[in-house]
Amino acid sequence: MNRNREEEQVRSESKVSILKDYYSRYLIDIRGLKRSTVNHYFDALNNISRKLKSMGLVQEDIYEIGDIERLSEVREILFGAEEFMAQDKRGNQMYSAGLNNYYRFACGESFSKLKDKVKLLDMPIEMNLREKSEVYRWQRSEIIKIQSLELAGYQCELDSSHQSFIAEKTKKPYMEGHHAIPLRHQTRFSVSLDIYANIVCLCPTCHRRLHYGIVEDRFEMMSRLYEDRSSRLAQSGIYLSKEEFAKTSVL
Repeated sequence: MNRNREEEQVRSESKVSILKDYYSRYLIDIRGLKRSTVNHYFDALNNISRKLKSMGLVQEDIYEIGDIERLSEVREILFGAEEFMAQDKRGNQMYSAGLNNYYRFACGESFSKLKDKVKLLDMPIEMNLREKSEVYRWQRSEIIKIQSLELAGYQCELDSSHQSFIAEKTKKPYMEGHHAIPLRHQTRFSVSLDIYANIVCLCPTCHRRLHYGIVEDRFEMMSRLYEDRSSRLAQSGIYLSKEEFAKTSVL
């Protein structure tokens, strides 16, 4: 694998909608909604996506928005648009309800209560690749990262006793999302690495230690993460031995 390939965060149209796939499974397998109800939610979001595209706010659909602040901004724009609100009124608020429900999902609302059910969301996700000249750009979603922190209850997944300061932005313990298998290895896999199963919540100390600590410590930390995540990664189409898993981050 060419390690000189540049890994960047991009906001662009994607071939697949990771958030759409996760949202569908969340509504059906976690919330237990009927298929007809789920279809209503997606019909509303499809209509909203067409509206956003006509306004030049997205390239294809709402699911390509990977940043929660941008999603919040777009939501406010829609709620301030007279035409959209009139359409919403005619539709008995189905559009605002669909948008608000998706927004709560994107924010990770109630995700901290899903620890026993999170494996239901694991599945192989096609990777999102954008190539420009000789630069490879791997998409990473800020929304999926935030949801992963919510799933962990903002506790360090290597040592839950580790304390952190309260972040001004979230009013919650400051934690960082870490790709257990770094995105620089994406070319080795046919499925995305930017998924719930591969993102762990770490305190700043453990995160830095995993990146810059001595090799022995980093191998030990990766071994613990493997024990916790190997079955979920396999369910997501990612198969590695413990040694292979550790080497992706350490070597």
